[in-house]
Amino acid sequence: MSVTESKVKTERKSSRKPAKTQETVLSALLAETAEVSVPLASLIKSPLNVRTVPYSAESVSELAESIKGVGLLQNLVVHALPGDRYGVAAGGRRLAALNMLAERNILPADWPVRVKVIPQELATAASMTENGHRRDMHPAEQIAGFRAMAQEGKTPAQIGDLLGYSPRHVQRMLKLADLAPVILDALAEDRITTEHCQ
Repeated sequence: MSVTESKVKTERKSSRKPAKTQETVLSALLAETAEVSVPLASLIKSPLNVRTVPYSAESVSELAESIKGVGLLQNLVVHALPGDRYGVAAGGRRLAALNMLAERNILPADWPVRVKVIPQELATAASMTENGHRRDMHPAEQIAGFRAMAQEGKTPAQIGDLLGYSPRHVQRMLKLADLAPVILDALAEDRITTEHCQ
């Protein structure tokens, strides 16, 4: 993991379960999944990736320089899409940095990228897990991710178990998922808080 990708431990609110209980179906699956190589041109950001807050150009550029210097130190997590394409569920910023290097002709479009392929039904969970560990996930991203997982048929308890949140926290955020889009947009833009939405 490069310096720019290093995980920063942040204190979580009490809605997060202790780290010991965060060993999930997803992490067990990832530990058992072999890495494979996929051409860079076959990778796109997954429509199931809950990350909506854009990456800063500076952070992508810094990561691109790191990858240029030492290579890609952490694989991407993807799911299969039609037409020999793969959706990146975890590693969107790494994908953006790789694409930046390809645009600058530093990497070829068919450059082999190390990935782990997971079932599509776990893509949202993978996205939320990685983004949640990289930084505290924005409440608007939590709401969108929890809603997507609920629409896949997962209960608040299952979502909480997968991601390390209490079922009560998941339920509270799911209640906000039915708010008008204009209110959710205001939340995403930090003009209001979740407390204003309740």
